[in-house]
Amino acid sequence: MDWDLEEDELHFSMPMGIEMVNSVILKPYRISVEASHESLSVNHDESFFVMIDRHGKWQITTMIKGFATHVKGFASSFTVTGDIILIGKCISDMVKAFYALKEQGGGLTLVEDGSVIGRIPLEIFGMLSRKPMEELIVEEEEFVSQLRERGYKHEDPIYSMLFFSSTHLPYIRVTQQGIYDVKKKTLLFPAIMR
Repeated sequence: MDWDLEEDELHFSMPMGIEMVNSVILKPYRISVEASHESLSVNHDESFFVMIDRHGKWQITTMIKGFATHVKGFASSFTVTGDIILIGKCISDMVKAFYALKEQGGGLTLVEDGSVIGRIPLEIFGMLSRKPMEELIVEEEEFVSQLRERGYKHEDPIYSMLFFSSTHLPYIRVTQQGIYDVKKKTLLFPAIMR
């Protein structure tokens, strides 16, 4: 990733967000919290959500409900399209998670109060590791445990990242064109060029 991301590039003014029904099913929902602040309360399960083109050309910013209550900054390149997903309660921690992801060459990162507290480096295309499977299993178990401690309640967060863009699943998906209604085959909100 030879591009940068600034906090002031992330604006969350969309009226509709994404609700995680389970690890892979996403439904639209009406955003119920004020999203114009730099951080969100941990008293609810709504978080900021960003998908950014792996080349930095476009982005989609909205809210996600049902991911976690206490995740401050999370970044992943482990997606079907290889694009970058950022989720969190704090915009500065999300941007820090992006830079940690960029530094390690892809994978997953978790940031809290400005510090990287969890990571899974996936340096081959942001999808694969050079480490032996035994080491990778330990990293994955620890990372998932950290997400669960911060309120992730579904079966598998790594699986969730992989399928945010998969248009073979209902109801809505976050694609390179924008938020897409799979059943109606319509684009609800377009991606924005950066």
